[in-house]
Amino acid sequence: MKVHIIYTHPSKKSLTHKIKESYIKGLEQSNIKYTISDLYEDNFNPDMTEEEYLRESNYTLEPIKDKTILKEQEQINNADILTFIFPLFWMDAPAKLVGWFTRVFTHGFRYHIEENKETMKTINKVNFLIITGSNYEDLKADGKIDALETIFKTDRINNKAKKTEFTYFSSASHDKLDKTRENKYIKQAYELGIKTSIKN
Repeated sequence: MKVHIIYTHPSKKSLTHKIKESYIKGLEQSNIKYTISDLYEDNFNPDMTEEEYLRESNYTLEPIKDKTILKEQEQINNADILTFIFPLFWMDAPAKLVGWFTRVFTHGFRYHIEENKETMKTINKVNFLIITGSNYEDLKADGKIDALETIFKTDRINNKAKKTEFTYFSSASHDKLDKTRENKYIKQAYELGIKTSIKN
């Protein structure tokens, strides 16, 4: 079994970073192999080039030249589980992760104009570990949770995962996060790493 983590946060001082580190400790505790794409650490470029745009808009299968994109696609197909770890910025993923979906989930890989011709494998499970500044209940009440899950599960992942799960670490802004809540979330991330291993 192998887990591939797509991690997106600019600061190593953040709760998101601590959650990522704790999740990895959970995987290591169960001797689960993993790879990680740290989009800020790797300086991933989220901007689609004109050449990439024309390839996508015309549904061509011209070979992808960017080695970074090819590596990301290879890591996906080598994994049994994908885990996305990121904070919400203005009710969306950080720009680097949005760009990652745009540039990595390409025609011929994630989707194909001809049905069932894409080369991306069906993943056993996709986890979304999402850190939010707002309270979960408030986000759920005003429809934002449903909107997020529609975008990430129904649109971006869709039929490319046998199972998709969301975990929210909410009320995590600096004015709401105390040490008790922080420690709870760090422990929860560790347990998710272990649970991911056991259930799959």
